[in-house]
Amino acid sequence: MSPVRFPCSPYSEDAWQQIDALAQAVEAQLQALGVGLMMGGEPTFVSREDFESSQWRIAALGPEKYQLAAKLLQRLEQRFSLGGTLLHDGIGKLYPGEDFPRWSLGCYWRDDGISIWHNPALRAEDGKDYGHDRATAAQFIQTLVGHLGISEVGILPTQDSLTSEWAGYAMPLLAVHVNDQVRWSTCRWLLADGRKSLQLLRGNSQIGLRLPLHAIARAETLTQEAVVPLEAAPIVTTGNPVESPPNSICVALGVEVRGGTLRVFLPPLSSTRSFVDLVAAVEATADETGIPVLIEGYPPPGNGGISGFQITPDPGVIEVNIHPANTWNELVEQTTILYEEAEKCGLGTEKYSLEGQRISTGGGAHITIGGKTKSGSPLLRRPDLLCSLIRYWQNHPSLSYLFAGLFVGPTSQSPRLDEARHETLYELEIAFQTLQSEAAIAPEVLDCLLSKLLVDCTGNAHRTILCIDKLYPVRNSRLQLGLLEFRGFSMPTQVSLRLLQLLLVRSLVAWFWQQSYTETLIRWGTVLHDRFLLPYYLRQDLQDAIAELRQAGYNFELPWFDPFFEFRFPLYGSVSLNDEQGNPLQLELRHAIEPWHVIGDEANNGGAARMVDASMERLQVLLRGASSRHPCTLAVLCNGYEIPLVATDVPGEWIGSVRFRARQVAPICHPALAPHSPLVFEVVDRKSARWPVGAGLRPSRGGCTYYANAPQEENYSSFPTNPAEAATRMAERFIPHGPKETKIAYQTPAISPEYPSTLDLRRSIEPSMHW
Repeated sequence: MSPVRFPCSPYSEDAWQQIDALAQAVEAQLQALGVGLMMGGEPTFVSREDFESSQWRIAALGPEKYQLAAKLLQRLEQRFSLGGTLLHDGIGKLYPGEDFPRWSLGCYWRDDGISIWHNPALRAEDGKDYGHDRATAAQFIQTLVGHLGISEVGILPTQDSLTSEWAGYAMPLLAVHVNDQVRWSTCRWLLADGRKSLQLLRGNSQIGLRLPLHAIARAETLTQEAVVPLEAAPIVTTGNPVESPPNSICVALGVEVRGGTLRVFLPPLSSTRSFVDLVAAVEATADETGIPVLIEGYPPPGNGGISGFQITPDPGVIEVNIHPANTWNELVEQTTILYEEAEKCGLGTEKYSLEGQRISTGGGAHITIGGKTKSGSPLLRRPDLLCSLIRYWQNHPSLSYLFAGLFVGPTSQSPRLDEARHETLYELEIAFQTLQSEAAIAPEVLDCLLSKLLVDCTGNAHRTILCIDKLYPVRNSRLQLGLLEFRGFSMPTQVSLRLLQLLLVRSLVAWFWQQSYTETLIRWGTVLHDRFLLPYYLRQDLQDAIAELRQAGYNFELPWFDPFFEFRFPLYGSVSLNDEQGNPLQLELRHAIEPWHVIGDEANNGGAARMVDASMERLQVLLRGASSRHPCTLAVLCNGYEIPLVATDVPGEWIGSVRFRARQVAPICHPALAPHSPLVFEVVDRKSARWPVGAGLRPSRGGCTYYANAPQEENYSSFPTNPAEAATRMAERFIPHGPKETKIAYQTPAISPEYPSTLDLRRSIEPSMHW
């Protein structure tokens, strides 16, 4: 297969041929080793037209989101050439502060190629009014019980709690063992108040989400579900109907009409066989009655012979939980199709900040690895692979920060193991000892050893750089999927960049499958945020990682990652100067990473989003052409304070950073401190051997002024709508200037020994009490 060519790719044809050749070699190695690696992910997209509305900035839900997601779902089904698929309007996640779960649009198919849904004409078109009513629903559910081989005793009318009008039908339903057969069973729900209809909970969501199960007294003995694999014989629907004891089934199928469309709510089922047979009965009913239906409710059980992808809403984005691919060529095809179809739907992969900086979608693009089945997962078959990945990510901060979005740090969505929980490394070493001493580790033991350690500072197992909450959680059998999620990846702007990320992970898996990575966990301490939030040091670390990969036989090239550095760390501007002898100098300002911490008293405000302090920024300051003597014969001042400079590996090159308050927003930490913008940078001559302590005067060789916001007094009021407008805002906020005749006053700043490379202007300026 010849390498695919991507339009507008940052790579030349020769460069991509090298990347693809490496990928093919890694693929051959994975196949020869029998790793059985499957890779998926969760790319996120935003509107390419709407930059202002809350649904594309902070809100999880929005009318346009659902419409675009439904359009993308249908286009992806067609492009992936999937036959016999089930389109499913399902249940998404429920977050604190939200009354009901979010929607989740799914497309599912059987791995063995047998159709789940046969006739597309029997799918109802969402949003179309078919004129269906209560009589239609009654006809449908009465016909459905015949196809299930049960009686009508379980059918229970429901009422809207506000209007007391008919809302639909609920019917307890479960597959059960009867002698040596599996049969469908229903039961009567005897309501505590003696009513003959069920009063739904308030809301406008699917009927199955509003069932008042608390109003139904549970039977002393509940009916047990028959959990059988997909390969088992179909559920028997002939013979005398099976009726379970009253109130002994706690899940129910629902039939309702909304907007003139008939909708069937599928209950939560643990058996893949039950799921496909129930869908088959619904389709047979639709065929017999001539009533097209829209399938809602719970998705199929995971990792049981059914694959699929889902499109869900998240704050500011649409998220595509893409189905896993088995080979590199499948990944290339799948990722290319996804990007192409999203663009045709009016969705994009990047947006702009108010100040004009190109940023990712904001929703992440996590990478997931596992196997075709949970028992075949490489991570469960070889727990040392998981340990190697944990060690490698901890040893190389570039893997945590280069590919991440704006929001990083201990309270972000993907904190490192050593951010804010420093004892974790000590505890991990003990866990690794146990893992290394055992010849075989049961999945339950692996989860118990690591699930309490791979968490954020609040104990959340989902918010961490390497997430195992879907590996083999002992308390949730539905999530025992054998998966590892890499959460430190933001959405790449182009297909080829995403594929390079996937190749990096695949190469590490191939390497560690053959040789475990056993390097000691590094106690970075405050160096982690003093240095590795700057692009210079991250590039050094990535160069070390690539050297290790090349030594292991994986010939990555550092320039392949240049587009990530250019996007993650944009250049604000540079100015050419001269020293006293006329030698050329260059002062460069570049974006650096600043953690935005969750505001403690706002973290549990009952909303779906956590409030963070987004008032701070960080700049990398690079001076080229200065003397290589130590200390440097030149100093760089920011607002009159000397920036601590460190010599790089390049002679005459010095680097430092500045942390500052860029904007006044609420709520924030240290509200008494006013914004420091604009920042005035001056390069001054410090040739004198006697450098006075405290304030002093030196001639300026020139410098620049950087505005964190608009150079005018008022901030930007709307987001840029195109690349040109964004570039203009970036350019106008950097103003270079030449030498000054007057001498510049400077002060020696209060540099913390914990962060010796960083000038934090909050420690250098008296607070303003006007707040």
